[in-house]
Amino acid sequence: MTNTRLVAYALIAIGLVALLSRLTGDSGWLWIGLVAAGFLAGYQRERVYAFLVLGSVLMGVAVGILLEGSWHWPGAFLVSLGAGVAAIDLAAPRDNRWPRIVGLGLIALGVVTGLAETGVLTSSIFAVLLIAAGIAMVVLSRRSSADASVAAPGPAGGAAATPSPAAPPLAPPPETAATDGAPSQAARAPDAALRASLEAWRRDTAAAEGRSEALVLGDATLDAIVEQRPADLEALARVHGIGPVKLERYGAALLDRVRRA
Repeated sequence: MTNTRLVAYALIAIGLVALLSRLTGDSGWLWIGLVAAGFLAGYQRERVYAFLVLGSVLMGVAVGILLEGSWHWPGAFLVSLGAGVAAIDLAAPRDNRWPRIVGLGLIALGVVTGLAETGVLTSSIFAVLLIAAGIAMVVLSRRSSADASVAAPGPAGGAAATPSPAAPPLAPPPETAATDGAPSQAARAPDAALRASLEAWRRDTAAAEGRSEALVLGDATLDAIVEQRPADLEALARVHGIGPVKLERYGAALLDRVRRA
């Protein structure tokens, strides 16, 4: 994105929020929204995860203040904040998925707060719905347990006899464990697993950032990580193809893949 287009989008965004502030009669949320837009623009340009977190949270706060303060929607602040936190997982998903968990929890709390303000939670209809939901869960649980018991063969259900354990294969002699200097199957398996894990991470990262996989990390860099297996950021920085920017962006994720492999 060019600087001219970025400035144009910023002007449009400022104009829209200014217009909304005039229509709602309250501009207290406006400055928070502008700061949030600045952090999100910084993330779009630099791909710094902290910018995404701050921008999404502040944007959720700004929209929540607008909805709950100006339009008087009970629980709208928590719902908006939860949506902003959950959006972090959509923009840059991570293995632990913490934004989705926290965001959904805030949204659920906001919905419950809104229902409590309207008095629905104390009505008889809500109590009947809870009872119906509990009965449905019990029926589905029993049905799934019955299906599992039918699918699993019992001890007297005609299951095939368990074969006697075969004798363990003899280990090959040292001179035949490797041929012509090629690594053994046991040595190749961890390397293949790590390479597959790194390729999956690169594919997901490229999709999240809207870039090609080669721009994230090249094949030679992945091969070097598999071969060297760096244990910390200092060792990872010595890998060919890992510069300061990529070390800051991807260092923690790459080391996590190496440790898990």
